[in-house]
Amino acid sequence: MRDHAERPDRPGGSGRDLAGELSRLGYLELFLRLDDTALNQVWRQPGAPEQLRRLALRSGAPSQPGFLAAEVLFARDPTFPAPADRGVLAPLYTEALRQNMTSMANPWGLPGDLAGPVARHVLALGQAAVPAFAVLLDDGTQLCYSGSKEATYGNSYDYRVKDVAAELIAELIGVPYPVHLDPQHRDAEIDLLRHRLP
Repeated sequence: MRDHAERPDRPGGSGRDLAGELSRLGYLELFLRLDDTALNQVWRQPGAPEQLRRLALRSGAPSQPGFLAAEVLFARDPTFPAPADRGVLAPLYTEALRQNMTSMANPWGLPGDLAGPVARHVLALGQAAVPAFAVLLDDGTQLCYSGSKEATYGNSYDYRVKDVAAELIAELIGVPYPVHLDPQHRDAEIDLLRHRLP
């Protein structure tokens, strides 16, 4: 059996499977660099679009390669996702937030400003994402932001997984959701949101 780890210098080479390549690159290399070199290398592999769909939509436990495959498709395929696939993708994005698959919270945006690309992709899933993200409303795991503005606001106000999940849900079901600076006040707002879930 061929050892994929023997060829770290061959991105997209035939000696590596696509899931392994995505895991090796990670979100940072694929989406947070100044150019699209790594993203383009993945997308231009023979049969990449179909392989990426299989990774993103396969049954079983959500994984980092599946999440990254979905992100590549969002970036390169304007028809993605098909309406029938949105419910399949929702748990993948739930786990991406829970497990910090983006390595930093910036791609999710700040509570009060869901401008991050990953947050926009969750919103594109529509109502199918609500039940999946509702399971995160008890997750108090601290989020870590990088950079200047995001780090200053996100880290100083102790934003948590459940804060981002709550705001995504509120946006998806179309209800107002004030963002409080005090975590206890945010918890009270999350409790109110639970009662408004469909």
